Amino acid sequence: MYPIELKNVSKSFPSAGKGSGELLILDNINLAIEDGVSTAIIGKSGSGKSTLLQIAGGLDAPSSGSVICSGTDFATLNDREKSFHRNSHIGFIFQANLLLEDFNALENVLMPSLIAGVKEKDCRERALKLLKKTGLEDRINHYPSQLSGGEKQRVSICRALMNNPSVILADEPTGALDEENASQIENLLLSLAKAEKKSLLLVTHNNDFAQKCDRVYLLTNRNLTLIKDSK
Repeated sequence: MYPIELKNVSKSFPSAGKGSGELLILDNINLAIEDGVSTAIIGKSGSGKSTLLQIAGGLDAPSSGSVICSGTDFATLNDREKSFHRNSHIGFIFQANLLLEDFNALENVLMPSLIAGVKEKDCRERALKLLKKTGLEDRINHYPSQLSGGEKQRVSICRALMNNPSVILADEPTGALDEENASQIENLLLSLAKAEKKSLLLVTHNNDFAQKCDRVYLLTNRNLTLIKDSK
């Protein structure tokens, strides 16, 4: 059983203009994300990388094919069940960190567990441990507006790991950062994923970042091609 498996996944969108048909973005994609393996997908802007990641995370549905998350086909779940399953098995990191501005760093990290119905006293220790691992132990009471871009992404990484998911999905997690901060976040994300024995599926324009992963796929002409495999 894989944390994430895509089977014969295709995705199309209506083309602009009446009677224009459909635009095929992904064509019969097969991809298995293995336990503890870091996987990167690279490709040009508009190639469908983010669409593929959203489908892998159950945030969007394929036009055909299936997405299996920790043994469960997303298509068999209603919206509420799908949200619960995602929260339990997948951690998300986005280029726009999507932190809640009215909550401090600690509260943002705690949020996935609180949504899952865990009492704060039962999950606070893990949140504090994660923030300490990312060097934010002195920033736990700071709000997003008081944090730098790199610090916000560190909080996002902690939040993604909070519920001990089997896989982390990251969409251009360093795309909005300067070179120095980007390098720090890249290394932090990969080291934490390895330390916590999590699978990682990353989409990025940054080939240097991608090459730090165990496997690298190129998405082009609506299909995936494996270009690196160190596992």
